[in-house]
Amino acid sequence: MQDSAILEQALQAERESLEEERGRLKEQVAKGEERLREIDLRLTHVYGLMSLNNGHAPVSVQVKTPTKTPVADIAFEILSERNGETMYYKDLAAEVKTRGGELPNENAAQNLVARLVNDDRFVRPVRKGFYGLRQDYPKAQNVGERKKTRRPRRSRQV
Repeated sequence: MQDSAILEQALQAERESLEEERGRLKEQVAKGEERLREIDLRLTHVYGLMSLNNGHAPVSVQVKTPTKTPVADIAFEILSERNGETMYYKDLAAEVKTRGGELPNENAAQNLVARLVNDDRFVRPVRKGFYGLRQDYPKAQNVGERKKTRRPRRSRQV
């Protein structure tokens, strides 16, 4: 019994250490990508000025823009870190935006929900507005799934 507690503590410490390192690396990558964009832009300007000065045709530099992580993937990552806890959709949208997800300022939460509805990884296990992961709630109904049972229409009698 004591061995399992020691193992649990060691795993917890390792997880926390890895999550901290992961966060630091993500920040470094984001800063590096931003710096790369700045350098590419400045290089484009320098080449343009050089070509004007020498009378040659302008040299173009192809600026690579990093591919953005899809918003649903960021939401999945956030919910994965919560160990099975659900999250209110407005809070989830705010967290997605802080992690670099591209959601419009206007109706950001609704925009996120529209994306989650089309992704089978997400469920609404507790109640409306709270989202979780299919892996944490395997028996919950998909977010976008409609009820399949309908009451028969009552015929109008005149």
